[in-house]
Amino acid sequence: MINQNIENDKIKFTNLFKSFFSDLNNTQLIFDDEKVSIIEINEENSDPASVELEFKNEVFILDYWDGYSLAEQITFENYNEAKLFFKKFSKKMAKNLRRF
Repeated sequence: MINQNIENDKIKFTNLFKSFFSDLNNTQLIFDDEKVSIIEINEENSDPASVELEFKNEVFILDYWDGYSLAEQITFENYNEAKLFFKKFSKKMAKNLRRF
């Protein structure tokens, strides 16, 4: 497997964040070279909504938290597939935050 670096796609993740979360002031995008996260900033909820893509042990792990519990966790070997699902879950999270 070719090791892709999440940091190399920082602009893509930033643009995705801006397109889905521009009107949601209570969200934050967090980066490092092996992880990207979008989290809801909510001091009342100890388990806020988030979507996180992390490269760990030669696989990509995608966690989607709906604000109550871990809704989904998927492991990918293919980076492009992991990015596609990160986008899908980011859109779902933004939709749910607007709804509630």
